[in-house]
Amino acid sequence: MRQEQFEARFGARWDAFEHWLAFARLPRRQRAKQPAPFADDDMAPRYREICQHLALAQSRDYGPALTERLHRLALEGHDRLYGTPGGGLRRFGHYLASGFAREVRREWRVVLAALLVFALPYIATMIAVRLSPDFAYIVLPAEQLAQFDTMYGPDAAELGTARGARDDLTMFGFYIYNNIGIGFRTFASGLFAGIGTLFMLLYNGVFMGTVEAHVVNLGHAARFYSFVAGHSSFELSAIVLCGAAGLRLGLALLAPGERTRGAALRLAARSVIGIVAGAAAMLVIAAALEAFWSPRTLPLHLKVAVGAFNWLLVLGYLLLAGRRNAP
Repeated sequence: MRQEQFEARFGARWDAFEHWLAFARLPRRQRAKQPAPFADDDMAPRYREICQHLALAQSRDYGPALTERLHRLALEGHDRLYGTPGGGLRRFGHYLASGFAREVRREWRVVLAALLVFALPYIATMIAVRLSPDFAYIVLPAEQLAQFDTMYGPDAAELGTARGARDDLTMFGFYIYNNIGIGFRTFASGLFAGIGTLFMLLYNGVFMGTVEAHVVNLGHAARFYSFVAGHSSFELSAIVLCGAAGLRLGLALLAPGERTRGAALRLAARSVIGIVAGAAAMLVIAAALEAFWSPRTLPLHLKVAVGAFNWLLVLGYLLLAGRRNAP
């Protein structure tokens, strides 16, 4: 069935469902003064129908406007049917529990593209610096590389022993500011036709790969991995997701289809704003771990084990969360 036929056949039912959702949001007194689009008992089967239509639209690669509308109706219908609390924070918590992961999987193409743009330079630079240590000085200034030698070298204080609770809170605020800043710049630079996002992903990949290989070459691998293992899963994954959202903005500008670029950009922004919000939550978690867990002086095998668990947690969540009740 072509998209035009699909919309002509079921469009009236989607309109009725949308009107019912708007009607259900009205105060009780206003609802008493006007008829409902359909009986409340019909809501559940109509919601299931919306979910079925969304699955069909996605499997048949119908246009993004239609898919986005059905997706929005399915999410709002789910919230209304299962009684999602009305508070903003509680609704956001419900979204993080399942909706965020579903959004990431729905945008898997740009997520994969962002991952490759970030990870390939990361790995390539790390290999290059490990094989030729002097290459690090071509990529980054010697003064900047010397700072990492100071941070992780044998003359530095043991991780965590020189910091108290107040210092941890101060660093927590700094890491939030720094992490959110990186994520936002990676996302927002997609407004430059995606080129800015590509640059941010490439730059961060080259920078992190160079630093990691340089520190390992200096013989500071144990201290380096003890510090970064715990929070790297949340931080790196969030940067990639912000990059994916930025690439979606860039694609909307480069290939708006039948819409104006402004309309395509607005639609793309609405479709990925949830991913950006979820990535911001991941960056806050990364900041908390970086401030309160990463600097603690504990056996390396314990730190690495926690880091591996966090990677499994993040990947498992993004791949599996929300599948059971996916619309």
